[in-house]
Amino acid sequence: MVTTTLNTMLPQFARTIGSYIGSFTTSTNITTNNSVISTDIGSLFPNADDLNDTFIRLLGTNNDDIKRLITDYAVSSGIGTLTVSGAALSAESGSKTFEIYKYDPSQLIDALNDARIMAFPSLHQRIYHRQHTVSADQFHYARPSDIQPRSVRQIYTEPRLTAKTWGNNIIGDLNCDFENSTISTDWTASSLTLTAESETTNPDNFAVFAGQKSGKCTVSTGATGTLLATVPTGTAYEGEEINHSQWVYWTGTPSTTSSAEAQIKAAIQFDSGTAVLGSVAHRGNGWERLEVSSSDESISTSIKVGISVQNATGSDMVCYTDEAITVAGPSEPPQIVGNSVLQWREEGSEIVMPFVIGTNQNLLIVGHGLLSSVSSGTDTMEIDGLQLRYLYNTAATLFFQGDIDQFEDREQQDVALRTWTHFNNRRKEDMAGSMSLIPMRRSVT
Repeated sequence: MVTTTLNTMLPQFARTIGSYIGSFTTSTNITTNNSVISTDIGSLFPNADDLNDTFIRLLGTNNDDIKRLITDYAVSSGIGTLTVSGAALSAESGSKTFEIYKYDPSQLIDALNDARIMAFPSLHQRIYHRQHTVSADQFHYARPSDIQPRSVRQIYTEPRLTAKTWGNNIIGDLNCDFENSTISTDWTASSLTLTAESETTNPDNFAVFAGQKSGKCTVSTGATGTLLATVPTGTAYEGEEINHSQWVYWTGTPSTTSSAEAQIKAAIQFDSGTAVLGSVAHRGNGWERLEVSSSDESISTSIKVGISVQNATGSDMVCYTDEAITVAGPSEPPQIVGNSVLQWREEGSEIVMPFVIGTNQNLLIVGHGLLSSVSSGTDTMEIDGLQLRYLYNTAATLFFQGDIDQFEDREQQDVALRTWTHFNNRRKEDMAGSMSLIPMRRSVT
């Protein structure tokens, strides 16, 4: 998937609307005060107060992505000194890059994030959701939260992969299906208690995904537990992409904040380093296939794969896990091509499928999602090329709409209206940058 960082988008958007003054470097180390000193600006802006009431965005190490109002500009012997608002800056060592804008860059970022919503579905990301599993006598499934309402386009049933017999599963010789008589065989639990969950019939034990057992994981409140298996001869996979997927059953409420209270993710750990976690956490929808991908070019001892369970809630957290598959080399986890489901419909936050048959299958739900929001410089949005121009012109119409609404003077309103009209016309002309919609595949239900 092609993406563009905010560090690239923000100056480009600012140039589109005439807000970008330029990128410069400091000539004197930033210290714990409110001054930024540069010979770059001193030579380009020779007069005092030339940069007053503009905005600075720092791209340093200790001040990275700091945005401030420039309250004063002084110049002496070709050296420009900016005085910025707010608390004292952190000390920096060496030359650092900074950008200057006519408009507040925080407001420009807000406009970009609002534009991705206004431009939907002309601008979107394609969502391929494989976390649902088909259940007997279940006809209502939660619409994936990252697919927008009325934006499901296609649904497929896919046969399940069997971890123990999948030929490219590099942990296939381990207890990857949790069927060993000793459930903990090949698995190391840290701050997590692993016990066996056994299959029953009449009624069926839904907490067992396949076979006769699954692993029951309990994590105490305030703890982050891991359940990891060591890949045989892990050092043989230096530089290869490792894709790990593992089924997990959980019906809790996941946290979406940075300080997540409850979160379950797939995990890969190289040697004794910090575990790499999957980008998508368990959504609390029963059985979901969690995935993570990573690589390392200098593996000294081992590769470990499994799950991470974070529990900062007020009680113990329980989930179940089964069928772990790890492959080395391919850029995507293994999938089996499925059959199209034609009879389905959306009802609010649910998808209704009255005629899905077969319990040993997974669901692939394809639809349109919003482009990712961005806030820090390294954040990315799933967009490039002509699509960026469409996004920028959409963001410009939103940005200058605010001017029309706030000016009381008729002449100022007319100027703002002409500016808004200009970018709105460019937005309409740039429809070539809109994305092709996923074809709808559905019959009448």
